[in-house]
Amino acid sequence: MFIGRETELKKLNSMYASKDFQMLVLYGRRRIGKTTLLNEFSKDKDPIYYTGVESKDEENLKGLGRTAFAYYTGSSAGMAFSSYSDIFDYMTTEIQKRGNDKRQLIILDEYPYMAASAKELSSELQRIIDNEWSHMNIMLILCGSSITFMEEDVLGARSPLFGRRTAQMDLMPFDYRVSARFVPQYSSEDKAVCYGVTGGVAKYLSMFDPQKSLDENIIEQFFDSAGYFYEEPENMLRQEFRDTSLYFAILHAIGSGSTQVSEISGRTGFGSEKVVQALHHLEAVRIVKRDVPILNEKNKRLSQYVLRDGMFRFWFRFVPRGINAIERGFGKQYYESTVRPFLHEYMGAVFETICQDYIALCGMTGSYGFFVTRIGKWRGTDPVKKEPTDIDVVGLSDIEKKAVIGECKLKNETVGRQEYQTLHDRARLVNPYHVEKYLLFSLSGFSDWLTTHAASDSTLELVSIDDLYNGLISGKET
Repeated sequence: MFIGRETELKKLNSMYASKDFQMLVLYGRRRIGKTTLLNEFSKDKDPIYYTGVESKDEENLKGLGRTAFAYYTGSSAGMAFSSYSDIFDYMTTEIQKRGNDKRQLIILDEYPYMAASAKELSSELQRIIDNEWSHMNIMLILCGSSITFMEEDVLGARSPLFGRRTAQMDLMPFDYRVSARFVPQYSSEDKAVCYGVTGGVAKYLSMFDPQKSLDENIIEQFFDSAGYFYEEPENMLRQEFRDTSLYFAILHAIGSGSTQVSEISGRTGFGSEKVVQALHHLEAVRIVKRDVPILNEKNKRLSQYVLRDGMFRFWFRFVPRGINAIERGFGKQYYESTVRPFLHEYMGAVFETICQDYIALCGMTGSYGFFVTRIGKWRGTDPVKKEPTDIDVVGLSDIEKKAVIGECKLKNETVGRQEYQTLHDRARLVNPYHVEKYLLFSLSGFSDWLTTHAASDSTLELVSIDDLYNGLISGKET
């Protein structure tokens, strides 16, 4: 079942409906759902579709040649092309024979694999686009999982293809609302946890069987030596890097709570310079991110390296310590005794991200009376109390200098007067922005005092975990 990507499909179909030449560059991290999106888009469009393979020989040249020849003749027997130039010229001739009324869709998936084994490929594409295809009824899609290659060698200014693309899509993970559509029968809390351990990555979400409980899915996929996620981090790292031991050690350090370069260096035993270089590579493939607090962006001491990918974050938090038990067949017992009791603690940062997404949606659709342009977490030192503090969610309008702030509590206890007063007191920390709205998010509801107060205070909004998922009707966002 195809879920989500309505905006992307709409854009793809709009480009296809045009009779002008279109070239889309589609990219994103592995497992994000690029090929699934292309299959859904092209299923009724009869494309020339070739997926590149990782090879040092001419396998991709032969493969694309066979695909193109079979597309136009019905058979790939007895035909071989000596160059990509010959293939593109052949395709051009066949398209011209059919006339300009029929749209020709050409999809080159895993394009970085193709280009890596043929340095001339991008230049040959440039030639055929400039001389022929730019005047023809063609839609070309170049797709790849190597984000660095797609951004630098396809979209970059030094690429032969620079300036030829008519659109680009950087496919991102699903947000918490779309992720919930993979497990529609789950409770709101379980939907949030499912999002928290998969990071909204399409492939990972698809591994959860909605007919099984959350605990059953997590145990089978993470805490069973045959589970899909048990070796997934190492598999992902092997596909991206040669020296996986360095990156594995860094991720383990971050997952264990080291957030500064000096801490990561000390825990791993690698020098700071080597750690910094590796962190940049991990940022490029979107496994790690440098978390910078909103309004304190210039204070480098407050920035932290965190695991951006939800699956990696969950895996490195819980799996390494349980490997011995998992390998011996006691993964279920390990999960129930050592993981399950700490899920709320783990979900704290994830819940903040969910609440930030909620404020972003509300703030960009007019719910607060001003347009929210930035979302983040405030972290720093309270100048009055002289102590470190934070505000879980901050939404800002840089135009109107207005703000909405929020506190997130994923605990088995109600939120009450104390949390409200603390949040109100911290409003001064976002000066000169004026706080227009205060939001309290809670898993377990709100005290009677807070509920009564909110009824007469238009600046206060109480948001339960069920409220976060309202608007999901029949599996579609409203």
